[in-house]
Parts: sequence; C-alpha cells; structure tokens
Amino acid sequence: MTIAERVKQKRTDLRLTQAELAKRIGISQQSLQKIEDGRTQNPRKLLNLAKALQCDAEWLLLGAASEVRENTSSYTNSSSTSQPLETHLRPVITTPQAAQWPNTELDKEKFDWIETPASTSKSAFWLNVVGDSMMSPSGLSVPEGYLILVEPSLTAKSGDLIIAKVVDSKDVTFKKLVIDAGRTYLTPLNPNYRPIEVPSDLAIIGVVTQARILF
Repeated sequence: MTIAERVKQKRTDLRLTQAELAKRIGISQQSLQKIEDGRTQNPRKLLNLAKALQCDAEWLLLGAASEVRENTSSYTNSSSTSQPLETHLRPVITTPQAAQWPNTELDKEKFDWIETPASTSKSAFWLNVVGDSMMSPSGLSVPEGYLILVEPSLTAKSGDLIIAKVVDSKDVTFKKLVIDAGRTYLTPLNPNYRPIEVPSDLAIIGVVTQARILF
C-alpha cells in the first residue's frame, strides 16, 4: 500500500472531498491530487495532512507505524544511556534560542517542559523539527513536527544526528554529521536534499539523543 493509497483511503473513510481535505491542510486541490495519484511521494505538509486524516504521520509516509501509539522515542542515539525509572524535565525551545544556547534565560512559565531520562544533562533541551529535510521514505526518518532531545554535553562523532550553527547564522540546522576523508558534511536524511560541506570547526550545539512525536 502506497502513501497515495493510504491518503485516499483515509479521506474516503472520513467522507471528505479532495477540496475539503486540501482546505484543511492548507494546500490546493491540485497539490492533493498529485499526492493521491502518486506524483508526490514526500508531501511537504505531511504533519498537517496526518492531522486532517486523523492518523500518524509516520504511518502515512511509511505504512510502518501504528495509527495510535503511546508517547515513545522513535530514535535513540547509542551514545546516550537511559534510566527509565528516574526522569527530570527539560525545556522545549525555539531554533533562534538554540542558536544562542546556553545563553538563553529559562523562565519555567514561558516554556513547555518535557520529561527526559535521568542521565540527561541539565544543559539539554527539546527542539521542534521544522521542514522535511530529515524525513526519509525508508530507514531512519525524523518528520516535521517531531521533538528532538539535544544533548550539548556529548561530543559529536561521524554518523550522529546533530544540531549545528553555521557561521554568521542566527538559526540552527538539524542534520546528520558525516566526516569523510578529512571533510565535514551536514547530510539530510531526505534524498531530495544534497549534503552540505562545512568547515571542520563547525559550531555544533549538541547531539540529538532522542526523537519522538507527542500525541
């Protein structure tokens, strides 16, 4: 069953016309038609589409996830260890705040706070994934709308998912770190995007230790 078939099936089950569903997502009917006839395999507004169809974004894209799941981690970095019986809270911050981390003032009333394993450092934070560059049709995929746990206390190594700040930027980027033959690359998981070669002294904010979606 393809993503086109899953979208059409869900829309039909909800008794929605293409025009009605497109309006709920915020796209044109023509764009929805391209999804349903298979011309668009990786919708940019996947999270909005999943919400409108009342299903899980990962299931919609890959057909591999349960439509109703508990809050659970879909990615865990092997560099991190967890002690599930003990947890503490870390804030959900914005990407501009991440670019200034740890020089961001934390007001408990101004941030959402989410549980993390007890092994997580006090410098860690949660970040919302924006865009589809880390969404893959196969293997590891971190779609838009997921929350990622960023651990600044870890030293990044090749193959890690990281949050990094490019020189002169006021924002951060979420990519896979690849070091090959002395060259450093920021590599998207989405095959539609190309790896970016960056300086070896790239400012790495932290290593991503978990990725999860909250329901």
